[in-house]
Amino acid sequence: MDPQVLLTIGAVVVLLVLMVLPQWQARRRRKQQMEAMGVGSEVMTIGGIIGKITYMNKDENRARIEIAPGVEMQVVLNAISQPMEPSEAETPIDETPADETSEEE
Repeated sequence: MDPQVLLTIGAVVVLLVLMVLPQWQARRRRKQQMEAMGVGSEVMTIGGIIGKITYMNKDENRARIEIAPGVEMQVVLNAISQPMEPSEAETPIDETPADETSEEE
């Protein structure tokens, strides 16, 4: 075979490996995260809503997430984007309104 053909075939193989390998690793990492989650896990949905899983059924592809005391929402499992670390989920929110200013006259 011509060396130029071998070089082209080798370049295509390397390019395919570089394109497929990161996707494969991300898919594997996502599968491991989903298997590690269960009832009681703090999670974030793809919409940015943070809550605690109160019910999970992998056969039905459904979960219920408690987003406030007594308030639950039902989501499909693919809507859960990532598990949250306890320190991330419990970060206090600054509740001071932005339009209030303390101007003295």
